[in-house]
Amino acid sequence: MAQVLVFLLSAATAQAAGLESGPVSDDPIWTDKPVRIDRKAQAYERLAVEPIVLPLRLHPTARVTVFDSASFADGGRLYVLTDAVPVDPKRFCRDADGTVAVCGQQARIALRRLVAGKSLTCAEDIRFSGVSFLTCSAGGRDLAETLVATGAASAATPRLAGTQEDAMRRKTGIWIDAECRALGRCPPGRRR
Repeated sequence: MAQVLVFLLSAATAQAAGLESGPVSDDPIWTDKPVRIDRKAQAYERLAVEPIVLPLRLHPTARVTVFDSASFADGGRLYVLTDAVPVDPKRFCRDADGTVAVCGQQARIALRRLVAGKSLTCAEDIRFSGVSFLTCSAGGRDLAETLVATGAASAATPRLAGTQEDAMRRKTGIWIDAECRALGRCPPGRRR
């Protein structure tokens, strides 16, 4: 009795939805033997497969090699932060009162402190043979944004331009140098 009621209810629902009842086919949906399929004869819509990009997890050791304020190597691979322009590690910055600071080394050390022994969550923007350009965060903080905010790097993308302007106003990191502030970037080192 319950089966008949379910059948009548489903038929009434299908009819109310505008579906027509039709003959039932005895053709099997699945085959028990392999069948060659001609894709040209099929009218099925083909959907492009979108690749699933999982975040890259990096765990640089305490012995990570940091080259400047935007690149480091670990495990035989070179990683470069996409949104940060590095400061030359040999750069000296001069304050308005003449005080000299080793801002290039300080910037390199700032990146080392952010990555050494930490767990990084990265998105790989571009990969060449042995180099990966990344956007990384550690503990929920974007590395490039942190470096630009502390004056350890310049903004490479418009996304961090406001952060760089704020660091310049505060005269932090490389922005203690009057020449860097005037140009909006630190010029390359001069040979003597």
